[in-house]
Amino acid sequence: MKPSEKSPLMQSALDSLSNNLFGRSRTEAIELNICVDCGNPAKDFRDKLSEREYTISGLCQKCQDKVFGGQE
Repeated sequence: MKPSEKSPLMQSALDSLSNNLFGRSRTEAIELNICVDCGNPAKDFRDKLSEREYTISGLCQKCQDKVFGGQE
């Protein structure tokens, strides 16, 4: 997958933030198809919206559910 398009300044800020929070850059995690948070493979998304969210945040489905709340 490719990260969602961001300006270079925004890309740098997000990568810096994710490095500080998770120890890896959002861009690198997405390029490697792993979760920026847990480091597990990022696959098997619930729906297209969750898959799109991965290209924005770098979070796998499990971590998206943890952050945003799981499917009821």
